[in-house]
Amino acid sequence: MEAKKSNKLEKTSRRKGNLLARASSRLPPRYIVKRLIERFILLFAIVNFLFFVFWVFPLYIAHFNPAEFYVPLNYKNINRDAEVQALDRQFGFDKPVYVQYVDYITSMLTFHFGYSLIYDQSITSLIISHLPVDLIILIPSLILSTVLAVGLGLFSALRYGRLADVINSNLAIITYFIPAFWLLTIILDYLGFTLNLFPTNIVGALTGHNGEPLKGLAYVAGLLKFSALPIILLTFLSYGIRMVLTKASAVEVMGSHFITYLRAKGIPESRVVFRHVLRNSIIPALTRVGVDFAFVITGSVFVEEIFNFQGVGLLLLQAAENVDIPVLGASFFIINFYIIVVLLILDFVYPFIDPRVKYE
Repeated sequence: MEAKKSNKLEKTSRRKGNLLARASSRLPPRYIVKRLIERFILLFAIVNFLFFVFWVFPLYIAHFNPAEFYVPLNYKNINRDAEVQALDRQFGFDKPVYVQYVDYITSMLTFHFGYSLIYDQSITSLIISHLPVDLIILIPSLILSTVLAVGLGLFSALRYGRLADVINSNLAIITYFIPAFWLLTIILDYLGFTLNLFPTNIVGALTGHNGEPLKGLAYVAGLLKFSALPIILLTFLSYGIRMVLTKASAVEVMGSHFITYLRAKGIPESRVVFRHVLRNSIIPALTRVGVDFAFVITGSVFVEEIFNFQGVGLLLLQAAENVDIPVLGASFFIINFYIIVVLLILDFVYPFIDPRVKYE
C-alpha cells in the first residue's frame, strides 16, 4: 500500500514538474515581468492623456470651470461666487496644476475616483451599481456571439468559395453595417408591443400582476425573459467581425504545410479540423472578444435607452450631457484599464492555445 501511495505521489509531482517546466518554457519569468512593466507604462500614459483631456483642456485651455456650470446664474438667497468657490475647493479646481496632477494620478491608480458633480455620490459606487445591469446582457451575448462566430467561421473556411461560404460571409458583413438602433426599435415594437411576446421594460418584467415586485425564482424568470430579446439581438449584431476574422485565419491555417502533412499521414479530417485548424484560428477572435467587451459597454447606450437599462453606457451619456468631468475621467480609465488587463491575459494565454507561439 505504501509503495502504491509513493508511486502516486511521484507521478503527481512529475506531472506538476512537467506543467511548470512547460509553462516556464513558453512564458519565461523575464518576459512576464517585462510585459507587466510595459502594460503599467501604457496605463500611466493613458492616465496622463485623460488628465489632459478632462482636466487641463477644460480648465486651462478652454477656461471652462465646471463648478460655474452647476451654480445657476439666478441663484436666490445664496452668494453665487461663494458657492462656486466652495465647489472649487471640494473638487480641487482651485489647487495649482501640479497638485491637481499628483492628486489625479494617485486617485486613478488607487481607484479612489472621488465624487460625481451631479449625482453627489461616490463615482466608484456609481460605476459598481451600473455595471451589473450591463453584464446581464453583455456577457451572455458576448459568449454566444463568439461561439457563433467561431462555428460559422470554421464552417465557411471548410467550404471556402462555395455558395454556403458566400452567403455566410456576406450575412456576417451585413450585420456589421445594420443600424442597430433602428433594428432594435422595430423588433421591440413588433415582438413586444404588437405580439406581446417579450416585456417592453424592465420594471414591468419584474412586477407581478398584483403590482408587487417579483421575488425569488419569479424574479429570476422575469429578468431572463426581459433579457432574452436584447441578448439575441446583440448576439446577431456583434458576431460578424469575429466570424470574418476566424474564417480568414482558418483558411490561412488550412493552407499551411503542417496541415497538408497531417492529412498526408492519414490523420482523420475531424481531428485535423478541431484539434489543429480550430486551435490555431481562434486567436484573432479571442483578441477581438476582449476589446469588443469593453467597447460594447460604452457603445450599448442604444440598448439601454430602448430597453430601459440603467447601465454604464447610459451613465457615460448622462455624464457627457451634464459635463460631469470626474465621472467621465473615471469611466474611461476603467474601460482602458480593462482593455489592458484583457490584452495582458491574452498575451499569457496565446502560447498555450497555439504551440507555435513561444516567447524568448
